[in-house]
Amino acid sequence: MSYNDNAKNNFMKMTAPIKTGVLILVVVLLPVLQSGSYALDIKDNNKTQLSNKDWDAIEHCLEIIRQCQMDNGMIRMKGIGEPVWTVPYFSNFAAMSLLAANDLRPNPQDVRRVEKWLLWYADNQESNGTIFDQQGTISSYKSKGKRDADDSYAATFLMTVWRYRQAIKNKPSPKINHAAMKAFDVIKAVTKEDGLTIAKSDYPIKYLMDNIEVYWGLSEGALLFDTVGNKEEAEKAHKMATRIANKLGEYWSEKDQCFAYALNMKNEFSGGLEKPYPHGLAQLFALAHLSPVPIDLWLKVSKKFRPDNNNDNAIPVERWLMAAMNYAGNEEIEQLRQATRDTMLGFSVTNIYVHRPALAILALIDGRARFPEISTNKK
Repeated sequence: MSYNDNAKNNFMKMTAPIKTGVLILVVVLLPVLQSGSYALDIKDNNKTQLSNKDWDAIEHCLEIIRQCQMDNGMIRMKGIGEPVWTVPYFSNFAAMSLLAANDLRPNPQDVRRVEKWLLWYADNQESNGTIFDQQGTISSYKSKGKRDADDSYAATFLMTVWRYRQAIKNKPSPKINHAAMKAFDVIKAVTKEDGLTIAKSDYPIKYLMDNIEVYWGLSEGALLFDTVGNKEEAEKAHKMATRIANKLGEYWSEKDQCFAYALNMKNEFSGGLEKPYPHGLAQLFALAHLSPVPIDLWLKVSKKFRPDNNNDNAIPVERWLMAAMNYAGNEEIEQLRQATRDTMLGFSVTNIYVHRPALAILALIDGRARFPEISTNKK
């Protein structure tokens, strides 16, 4: 998701073109999550062996996330004080991090926390499947009538439902399944003729990172729909994901030798490599999730930008770690793992928004906690 207003400068630390050339990307397939005829390309879960130091940092962040959940299931941005504020997109990542840790150290209470979040999401969807941010006090909060992006909110919800289904080893409740179908309808509504999604109907920009997230949501949604017996919708989701994958290579700019971060309805790309956000972060997103990309891009981005947790506009260390797992050497990866652990231990319920500890957990665990890698020449 790419924030379209001033909110992005206040708390967005994880996201999101110049006419570009086409870069064809190829991936070595590792189908470890499979249902019916669909498989996802997920990294080997044994690649990263977690140390006691890793788990100290993970458990510290898990506790922060737990404190961000209210009694009714809503996961707020901060777990203490007022105002109460929730951005469902970020809350989905918080839920996914609980499930990622549960995958390695089972915790039924955390799985129940995720279920409560999914039910809250279902209760707060609009009739067309969209969902709005909410804000207020502990005793009274309501919809703001605003959301940053329909596509990424819905996609990350589908991902969370699929991972929850994996955790319970059973079909989710009819209420959660219905909410997932409504989320799929949201993605359909913002999908354009070329197969890419716009952020929302009143902001028709096709963001690179949003579309990567939508690919994830559709791919994992296809698995979900397949397992609950909705074969027709599973096939639709699979085909839509493939169409997105086939378009992502077009965001590569031969002129700039990096990825554009957005495409408008006039088929004009926006990009460059001037600022950490959105330019630098878009490159790390591509390095982490499109495989492979030119190794020179990692070197170029590493020279231009560095992690800086004291700057709201900088790229957080956990995003560097995700990208480094594909392109950096072992020594640099370990340095970033240590920096990530140190950063995580500095988080508290009062000084950080919920998506930062969530993404740090996903980055540190790696393996199945990570997201499907995308080949842009899927057929």
